This record gives sequence, structure tokens and C-alpha cells, in this order.
Amino acid sequence: MVYMTRLARREAIIAAAIAVMLKDGFDGMTTRRVAAEMGAANGIIHHHFKTASELKGAAFRHYEAAARTEFIEMRPALSATAALKLFISDHTDDARENGMRFWAEAWRAAQSDPELAGVYAQAVSGWHRLLCGIIADGVAAGEFRTGVLAETIAWRILGLGIGLSSMAVLPVPLLPPTTVRRLMIQAVAEDLGISRDEETTAS
Repeated sequence: MVYMTRLARREAIIAAAIAVMLKDGFDGMTTRRVAAEMGAANGIIHHHFKTASELKGAAFRHYEAAARTEFIEMRPALSATAALKLFISDHTDDARENGMRFWAEAWRAAQSDPELAGVYAQAVSGWHRLLCGIIADGVAAGEFRTGVLAETIAWRILGLGIGLSSMAVLPVPLLPPTTVRRLMIQAVAEDLGISRDEETTAS
């Protein structure tokens, strides 16, 4: 491989790990496959990450932070209703780098991996804070009509999304992504008092 600084090499390993995870899932991500993705020796991975678990956590942190940054950058140009629709669409679109499967598998893997669980919890908490802000903005602007705390509704959105997405990415799916998206939008509209017209035309 071409010479890289230690930081550049670490970033290349993380990028390769994400690529493998998106293709083969969390269970399919091994240090050997990551090394093959890079065209490097397996030992290089262990110079930067002691375990596959540590690498998975770093890869997941990088992946979700990039998605969150992209969302934050788009947020100022959107109404609160449109921002919620974007959140739901981005997280239930299976065509977008298999993102829904990626999150669902991360949740499952975190159940038996304390290190990944900590990274996953931080990621979900970050999205929760963002959703709370969007809901508060929507209430202040008169877009949302609800007496329920923003914190509560934000947790409902996240919990519903995690549950429905898991059903959609089973080896024998119970729901298609389009149905997951429709059910989430419907539930959010009911929770926030968004009319059907607002739900379909917000931008």
C-alpha cells in the first residue's frame, strides 16, 4: 500500500470497515475482510484496533456522525414538519446504502457487545436531542399541536423506527421499507397534530 500517516491509515481502515458492514452486515465484518477491502495485510488492522469490536464501534460512530452532520447542515432550510419527514425518509430508505439494515443490525449486535452498545447509545441520544429541538421549533412555529413533552415524542419516534426497521430487515421481512415509512409518518402526524395536507406537502 501507499505510505500513509497513522491517522490516515486509521481513517482508511474505518472507511473499509463501513464498506464491508454495508455489504455483508455487522456479523460479516471481520478484520480479515476489512484488510481485503483495503488490499492490505490483516496485521495492519491490529496496529490500530485491538479487537473487531473496537473497530465496529469506531466504524459505526463514524457512519452515524456523518449522517447526523449532513442532516444538521440541511436542517436550517427546512420547516419542522419537513425536517421530521426527512429524518423518517433517510432512516427508512433501504436503497440508501442499506442504511436501515445497518442501523437495525447495529442495534442487534449491541445487545451482546458492551463496547458497541455504548457507541450506539451515544448515537441514539444525539438523534434524540435533534428531534427534541425540531419538535420544540415546530410547536413554537404553530406547525405542531401537542401537549406531550418533546422528549417523550422524540423517544416514541426513535423507538418506533428501531422496531419497525428491525421487522423490515429480517431474512424474511415482515414489512417493506415503504410501509415502515408510511406507518412512521402516520404515527408522527397523529402525535403532533399534523394534518394530512401538511404531512404530504411540507417542504
